[in-house]
Amino acid sequence: MALQNWVRDMRRVVPQNLSYGNLPTTVKDEVKQVLLAEQGHLCAYTLRRLHGVEDCHIEHVEPQNAAPGKDLDYANMAACIPKDGGDISSGYGAPIKGGKAVTLNADFVSPHMPGCDARFRFDAQGGVQSALGDAAAQETITTLKLDHEALIDLRRAALQAHGLAITARTTRTARQLKSAAEARRFAAEVLQPDRNGQLEPFCVALAQVALAYAEREDTRAQRMSGAARK
Repeated sequence: MALQNWVRDMRRVVPQNLSYGNLPTTVKDEVKQVLLAEQGHLCAYTLRRLHGVEDCHIEHVEPQNAAPGKDLDYANMAACIPKDGGDISSGYGAPIKGGKAVTLNADFVSPHMPGCDARFRFDAQGGVQSALGDAAAQETITTLKLDHEALIDLRRAALQAHGLAITARTTRTARQLKSAAEARRFAAEVLQPDRNGQLEPFCVALAQVALAYAEREDTRAQRMSGAARK
């Protein structure tokens, strides 16, 4: 990777300039490309679509000001919206977190942590909560404003597109999931990248809500079966 080569060369030639601020744009863009591929072209924090390097910036999970020794650590990097990491106009995501110092697994859940998705609970209205008793997940939601109304609306729209959203007037669409088996199949498939290596935006929310739908359908079927035997 270009990042490793650049770090190696700088250590040998001018180690005093070894910092993220001196990283060439070409190297940053390559890092973004690798991150995009690993993340299925989704923002690491919000799960919004990232079409390319022009849509994102390199986020330091542990901020540069709080963890300067990790500013060139690839494991501390993530591709996130927007392109300008200082643009707070959306009201949520990486720019809102800014330079806030975080302690991983204590008050912040890194998107690189194994099983991090299960620490958040998405509902059919597009909302998000932490898993029961998970203080770090709740603090992450607060820090990133993952419960911002605009982001909730985007998740709800994605859910509705797949017939999963619950609104005041839920519309049944041609893509409405009809059975528990179909819902479970959809939940498994939506977490897999397509032929271009891209994941569906908000795939974690889609999968969780589909599985909840399947569980409700199973319960309903059992209840109806029980009633029929009486």
